[in-house]
Amino acid sequence: MSTVETVGLPEDRGIRPEHVHDLLEAGETEHLAALLSDLHPSDLAELLGELDDDDRLTLLELLPAEVASETLAEMATEEHPAEILTALGPERVGELVAELSDDDAVDLIRHLPPEEQARILASLPRLEAGTLRKLLQYPEESAGGIMTTELVAVSVHLTAAEAIEEVRRQAHELGGEFYAIFVVDLLRRLLGTVSLQTLVLADPKTPLRELVEPPVATVTVDTDQERVARSTAPNNSPTGPSLGPETSFSAGNLGH
Repeated sequence: MSTVETVGLPEDRGIRPEHVHDLLEAGETEHLAALLSDLHPSDLAELLGELDDDDRLTLLELLPAEVASETLAEMATEEHPAEILTALGPERVGELVAELSDDDAVDLIRHLPPEEQARILASLPRLEAGTLRKLLQYPEESAGGIMTTELVAVSVHLTAAEAIEEVRRQAHELGGEFYAIFVVDLLRRLLGTVSLQTLVLADPKTPLRELVEPPVATVTVDTDQERVARSTAPNNSPTGPSLGPETSFSAGNLGH
């Protein structure tokens, strides 16, 4: 117990690499994981970049998958987070990549050699691996290269009550995180958006077509990122739809 008490946490709520090493050497892994899980991912990413290889890998095995994956996503490119990922076992790699949004996962593995990409994708469920393969095909500097397919889209033919149920179902599949509700027709063509507040306040029997608002900005998957930024900047919108071929809403949602 004395090791834990003497190492402690500095006043800035950070931990130096030597503190991590000492706690690992002392076998205080649960205590260390609890301390580090309270840190912001960006602070944890900075610490991870300062550790030696052995301590870094041990820490990534110890931390909860959600925390470890967010930390890797926050690491600077020059710290080679993707190469760190590949040093982990296949099962752990699958756990960490599965916790990331599609766009963060693609950013992490894009610059790896094809054989390493294939190894990581093989550790994922088939559907998720297929999604990432599709996103990896888009140029890095395009809208497709920064988009995520994790989105909520509902049919214009629903009522407000039916739309709420559909949003609830899709949001549950996404882990509760989404940034907009897109409204589409039967051919998945984008018609606009509707806010959750609008749905909740509307009469349950109100047709969704009476509540939909035109989309603030749309781009195609091959649109350059600078044009993407210009198209969303006037509305200060953190998200926008990215359209596939023939403007079918089948591609994804712009990264945020």
